[in-house]
Amino acid sequence: MKKKAHPIGWYQRKADTLLQEVGKSIYSKCEVCGKPMSCLHHFFPKSISARLRYDWDNLIPICQGCHMRHHQAGDPRIHETIKQKKGGLEWYEALRKRGREIIKVNREYYEQQMEKLKEMQ
Repeated sequence: MKKKAHPIGWYQRKADTLLQEVGKSIYSKCEVCGKPMSCLHHFFPKSISARLRYDWDNLIPICQGCHMRHHQAGDPRIHETIKQKKGGLEWYEALRKRGREIIKVNREYYEQQMEKLKEMQ
């Protein structure tokens, strides 16, 4: 009897959870203010680019306070600080260009991402 596959969202949630766990094992401080980090923030949102979802150049260790100020108050200083620390306009443009690349997102894609993340643990 063939085992039933999980829906694609299940794989995405598993990969996203693993990404955050690995991020917390690698980083300890917020890129913006230096306080303890709470999560990896996607500089270019996941909704804008599937290609950048697991791209480490797009993942920013950030504390809860800075994350809330960015998402709820729209504080432009958050992204400006990150941009300057990461390499300015050159970093931003290279990342933006990669973000326009089209990738096939399916179960295999998420399984590959999880394998890469497990290797980083």
